[in-house]
Amino acid sequence: MSETTAYRRELTSRLTNATEDLAWAVRGLPQSAAVYKQSSGEWCVHEHLAHLRDMEQEVYLPLLRWATVPEMLDPRPYSRRDWHDARYNPDEPLAAIMADLGRIREEELAIFRTMTDATWLRYRQDTGWGPLSCQWLAELMYRHVLDHLQGVMALKQDLNLAILQPPAVVVGGYIGGSA
Repeated sequence: MSETTAYRRELTSRLTNATEDLAWAVRGLPQSAAVYKQSSGEWCVHEHLAHLRDMEQEVYLPLLRWATVPEMLDPRPYSRRDWHDARYNPDEPLAAIMADLGRIREEELAIFRTMTDATWLRYRQDTGWGPLSCQWLAELMYRHVLDHLQGVMALKQDLNLAILQPPAVVVGGYIGGSA
């Protein structure tokens, strides 16, 4: 086995593990917790997952297809703001988002598993997305899922601390009567 093949297998294994870690982190998370935000400018768990799924569906998988199949069309430009304004559905169940993400990831991994070292390393410049290779794309996908996993875990930490926080102590009763 070549060093390139070994690296590809290890990276795709790590991509699989990071996706499984994300599924583990949100398993059983109630909808009320999934929409919790630290502040109005931050994203909730639901937004992290929906955006990750959208990027995989609209950018990464099409780029991977394009990089491996010459007759595929170059993926459209992507705007996170357009996604949030036009395609984001805050009522979509987390389970549906994770199922989509799992299905998309499996298709990506199947493409990575079957490619040759030459395909993995092929440098392409003929795209609106800038120069890339399948290796670069896999590394980008891995970094992106890790970024969102970190955001999800930070939100879970906040939620878990809030549950443990004791209620406020009231000395002498509430001003003006009962609460």
